[in-house]
Amino acid sequence: MKNDKDPAHNDASLLARLREGDLEAFNILYDKYWSLLLDESYKRLEDLASCEEIVQDVFIELWEHCPSREIHNLKSYLIACMKYKVFETYKKNKRRNILIEENHHLYRSYEILEGDQYAEKDLKSLIEQWVAHLPQKRKEIFKMRYLDGLTTKEISDLTETSQNTVQNHLGVSIQKLKKLVIQHFLTLLIILYNCK
Repeated sequence: MKNDKDPAHNDASLLARLREGDLEAFNILYDKYWSLLLDESYKRLEDLASCEEIVQDVFIELWEHCPSREIHNLKSYLIACMKYKVFETYKKNKRRNILIEENHHLYRSYEILEGDQYAEKDLKSLIEQWVAHLPQKRKEIFKMRYLDGLTTKEISDLTETSQNTVQNHLGVSIQKLKKLVIQHFLTLLIILYNCK
C-alpha cells in the first residue's frame, strides 16, 4: 500500500486525480479501502459473495460519480455507501424470503397437487398466457421485475417512469395473478374431487 502521509497519495490528492479519470489513483484507493469495506459489510450480512458484490458496486459508483460529487471525507463516504447497499441487500433478501414463504404456504395448502407434472405445466402455461395479455407497459414492468430480477428503482430508471408508478403496476399485477392462481388451484381441486 502507498504511504498515506505522502502528499501525492493522501485521499484528497487521489480524489483530485480520480476526478480527472486517473486509473492509478482509483487502484490505490481500491487497494486501500477494499478490505475495510469487505470486513464492515461482512459484519452486517455474513454472506461473503454478497459483500464482495456490494464492495465492487461501491467502487464502480465511486469511479462513475466521483467527478460530480462533493466528497470531503472519502473513508466516511465509502462506508456510508457500503451501509446503504447492505441495507438494500437486506431488504431485497427479506422480500425474497417472504415471497418464498408465501409460495411455499400456497403449495402446502394444496398438497394434493404436489408432484403433479401436468398441473405444474398447466399452471406455467396459464401464467405465460396471462402475462402475454397484460397491457404493454405493465407486461414490460412485470417481466423486468420477476423475470430479469431488477429492482423497482432500476425499472424506474430504465423505463423513465416514477418508482411509485412502477410499484403500482406491480401491485395490480400481483393482486390479479394471485386471484388467477387461486382460481386455477380451486378449479383443479374440484375436478380432482369429482373424479374420485
